[in-house]
Amino acid sequence: MGLVAQRRWIMPAQRIGDAPDGIPALVARILAGRGIGAREMADFLAARVATKEGPPMRDLDRAVERLHRALAARERIVVYGDYDVDGIAGSAILVRAFRQLGAVVGAYIPNRYEAAVLPEPYALVNPRRAGDPSPDKDLAGAGVALVLARHLLGELGYALRESELLQLCALATVADVVPLRGANRALTRAGLDALNKAPLTGVRALVERAGLKLGGVGAQEIGFVLGPRLNAAGRIADAEDALRLLLTEDPEEAKDLAETLEVRNADRQELTRQVVAAARERAAERPDAWATVVADPGWSAGIVGLAASRLVEDYGRPAVVIAIDGTEGKGSCRSIAGVHIAEALDECDDILSKHGGHAMAAGFSVPVERIGALTERLDEVVRRRLAGVRPVPSLRVDAEIAAEALTSRLALELATLEPCGAGNPRPYLLVRDVRVYDIRQVGADSDHLRCKITVGRFTFDAMAFRRGGHAADMTDAGRVDAVVSVGTGLRGFVELELRDFGPVGTAARMLQEPVLA
Repeated sequence: MGLVAQRRWIMPAQRIGDAPDGIPALVARILAGRGIGAREMADFLAARVATKEGPPMRDLDRAVERLHRALAARERIVVYGDYDVDGIAGSAILVRAFRQLGAVVGAYIPNRYEAAVLPEPYALVNPRRAGDPSPDKDLAGAGVALVLARHLLGELGYALRESELLQLCALATVADVVPLRGANRALTRAGLDALNKAPLTGVRALVERAGLKLGGVGAQEIGFVLGPRLNAAGRIADAEDALRLLLTEDPEEAKDLAETLEVRNADRQELTRQVVAAARERAAERPDAWATVVADPGWSAGIVGLAASRLVEDYGRPAVVIAIDGTEGKGSCRSIAGVHIAEALDECDDILSKHGGHAMAAGFSVPVERIGALTERLDEVVRRRLAGVRPVPSLRVDAEIAAEALTSRLALELATLEPCGAGNPRPYLLVRDVRVYDIRQVGADSDHLRCKITVGRFTFDAMAFRRGGHAADMTDAGRVDAVVSVGTGLRGFVELELRDFGPVGTAARMLQEPVLA
């Protein structure tokens, strides 16, 4: 078949005038394409939010008042958390805040595989509640925990703990894949700064065991290195070790716990490979589906979300992967732009036992005998929400650049967009007709591809994840059009990630809109 691009490349038609003072032209173009006006760009890049605090979340004052009564009466307090990074980090934030106040506090993280029934709350603090007046609707759970901790501690008490609480919030905000805009962007920027300057004992141990360097830990490293290790505890067994790591002040204990998470993460990677392979086989049985829905009793509930993400990459449509346990299925969903998956599940409420989530990711429980009905309903819901236009795997290109513009200066300019993640992804840049060589397969299953790209006098290292099978075709081609993201390695050299590539001429065939000048 030869070398072919795996995605449809889409270039926005957004045009702007002169870039605001002090903002590089390419950065301004990227921000404009993401709907950020010229007057907002400086605040966005500085990660500034409105200085005037908006109305508090519903029940926040009620929660703080009740907790102060508990503190005054020396009642025992237990923080009941969750098993993902957001739940673990949010629990650690509150435990540390209560300890600052002298409370006797414990923490409990439920097991992913034991369904829990929650009691009616005395106070429910959640910015997404109906009628909640607070402005920051996209906070992760740990962000909400941070708000509660700040009100509990007061400004002086919070200032004493701000560095450690912010780095926990940054871990959670990135790992929970909430939009990195507004308050989330500001919290993550501040948290990453704190993490790199004065990391918590457990965070330092995790960073070092993962082979990262302090000073160079960003959102990318949380999303692909630290977050998966913290998540691995709850995916394989229970998340208690991850919480202990974020609370310990003992370097030796931290080192041991980081090693434990490293081993569990390796186990998680192997399980993921197995589930993804089987899920892909099942998905191939319904190539014309509007939503991929697959289920199996041999799959782990802790892995299905990862498999769903891979299926979205494969097909460019929403994906649901269900682990069957007896008479119940536990499903995890990942979605695409245009299909708010939590709202789609609302339309399946009569089929599901319970469900929840947000626009791009959600989870649910379903009786096994209703999985067929869910498959049909979701197909209908997704088709309707997409107005009958079938989704195809696509890649949104932020801008085209001349290949000779790939320089260290460009990497530094693009770094001003950090932290990048959901809602503010790393920029994808199109370069045409570049030479590729020294192409080889890497990774445990040789499923990744590493190569060198030469442009004029410059040569760059480049990596393409999960494209190892295309090494021979790329070698035969010798030159490609490519969509890349740009970063800098530990030694300050420009490094590229090949997001997609095809033979020379691919861009000309795909892009209908004229190149932005």
